[in-house]
Amino acid sequence: MFRALNRVGLALVLALPALTGCAYLRHRGNDAAEMVDIGVTWTKTPYFSIHACGMGIVSAGAGKVNGHFAGLGGNQFGVTRHYHKDLGLVLWSYDELGWGDDFDPEKPETLDRFHVGPIGWIGYPDRRPPYALACVHYLHLGYGGLVANIRYMEMVDFLLGWTTFDICGDDGEQRGDWPWRKSNPRTKEVYRPKLPY
Repeated sequence: MFRALNRVGLALVLALPALTGCAYLRHRGNDAAEMVDIGVTWTKTPYFSIHACGMGIVSAGAGKVNGHFAGLGGNQFGVTRHYHKDLGLVLWSYDELGWGDDFDPEKPETLDRFHVGPIGWIGYPDRRPPYALACVHYLHLGYGGLVANIRYMEMVDFLLGWTTFDICGDDGEQRGDWPWRKSNPRTKEVYRPKLPY
């Protein structure tokens, strides 16, 4: 009897992608590409950024880069526009990122923005899921640099996605939001501090 149940269960698992169509596998591939940002940056003019974060708990460094990126980042593989600006003061950090052609640093709603660290989590809890829990690392000195980000919430989204639960609300969308905010779009924007650079 258990063998029969195991066979039925295995058949259901194997049939799931066929039942949901190609979109299911495309979404799983997109989820996999969102788990890390790793690659190199370069700019036409000199920029400086040294920043390291530990699981959104502590963060140190500062900088700004507005140029290009090559690698796996911003949910895609290849060469793309890239922007980041951040300030980490150990217990509080503010970060903003832009990937691809659909962001404008002058329009904060087009950027991924978040506050982390104990002060950031308590004082500014509103955030979107892509970098809600992540380790961000930047090193850009002059005209070139490195990016190495680990996006933990996207890892959870990837694993849960196989069950069709989309915790980051990004299946089929460029920029996702939490499932509980889908029917009630947020009215509060993430506070954007004025940084001196």
